[in-house]
Amino acid sequence: MVAVRINGEDAPFRTEGVLRISDIIELIKANIDPEHMITVILIDGHEFSDEDWTAPVSKYNTSILEVETGTPESFVNARLSQSSDVVRTCYLQFRDARKSFQDGDMSAGNKHLIEAVNTAKAFFEWYGTILELVPAERRAMYDISPQVTEISGICKTICQQQLYQSWWALGETIGKELEPRLDRLEDHLRKFQRASC
Repeated sequence: MVAVRINGEDAPFRTEGVLRISDIIELIKANIDPEHMITVILIDGHEFSDEDWTAPVSKYNTSILEVETGTPESFVNARLSQSSDVVRTCYLQFRDARKSFQDGDMSAGNKHLIEAVNTAKAFFEWYGTILELVPAERRAMYDISPQVTEISGICKTICQQQLYQSWWALGETIGKELEPRLDRLEDHLRKFQRASC
């Protein structure tokens, strides 16, 4: 039987007869404060994965499923406070790509560039999802779509330069156009860290 803990306390229900882990999650949703949402799911202390979601309960017979809940507002604040760190990582990945291209190491440059573009894309998608949880009347305060549009345009230019193997121009575009904008975006998002403290 899977043991379930919600916010550090044993769950007020039993899991016998439940077939999938996702069914346990649905039980949890039905038993938490309706004003709260699930913010963290751990299974035996590890992050819950997509694979875990559809797994049969029998796979986790002696496991502990830990769930943390909170208000949507606290969830959004916690996530937004981390956003500048993600942009910083993205900035460093693009910088590594630029340095590799400028050093003539196209293989490493391309590898770093792919990582950086994927990080930026995932971040912008994630941020958009988080923004949907912000009440409509406060959403404009967190809107970064002008920066996203500008950075996306520069990334398209970089991809064209990569296709034409314009390595020097690519490095220049990253260094002179993209890095300063990512730096400004990081500074902008850092306000959310201070606001949530």
